[in-house]
Amino acid sequence: MRPLIGLNTTLMDMDAPLRSKALCHLAYIDAVAGAGGIPIVIPPYTDMTMLEQALEPLDGFCLIGGPDYLPSHYGGHAQPASDLMHERRHNFDIALADILLRRKQTPVLGVCGGHQLINIVLGGGLVQDLRTEWKPRDQDASTLLHADGERKGTPQEGEVYRHEVRLQAGSRIAKIVGATKVLTNSYHHQAVQPERVGEGLAVTAWAPDGVIEAIESKNPERFLLGIQWHPERQQNDSPHKAIFQALVAAAGGV
Repeated sequence: MRPLIGLNTTLMDMDAPLRSKALCHLAYIDAVAGAGGIPIVIPPYTDMTMLEQALEPLDGFCLIGGPDYLPSHYGGHAQPASDLMHERRHNFDIALADILLRRKQTPVLGVCGGHQLINIVLGGGLVQDLRTEWKPRDQDASTLLHADGERKGTPQEGEVYRHEVRLQAGSRIAKIVGATKVLTNSYHHQAVQPERVGEGLAVTAWAPDGVIEAIESKNPERFLLGIQWHPERQQNDSPHKAIFQALVAAAGGV
């Protein structure tokens, strides 16, 4: 039996009720299926009593990316409304992640915003805008162009851009990738705050400018992994395909 892997959704057109929709990008669905899992898309209910029952048959979960979580949840400062996800998704995702993180037997992978979600649900905080708030630890280094919006109109726009990520030797992510360095894409303007890493989490990967690129459970028996890049968009590269294979294997797959 292939393991059932849940995926949450992003919301679109919420200002037009007749066109509003919950979506999961096919790249996530195909990455899970390509790794041997059966993708099960879970929409954002308003009745949270449905959530426990919906999660019961699932063997693992991938928390997907999207707009920014509401900073009021983690004590952040105000942001432009255009950056933020709809409150319905925010409330649902917080409840979803809370249940998943308490179910220690359930393997969980968080991608980009899902990685940040893991951190804030476990009491951590975020750097809310890398371009204006991040100071590289090395004074001679400059902040990378992590957000695609900063690269628009340049040869580095979109899928072309890659930067190196350093992985902690012996960490779960290094074992999955099979190396202590990997080339990744980048589509984020926020990051895990180094001074506010969530309870029970270890930081295990960094960009050259010091931005946190992966977090994982300090408990080696628990598959709980958050990564800041988008491996679902690099499934032709074996290190990134291996991330979804590891999730499916932890959920009971081959």
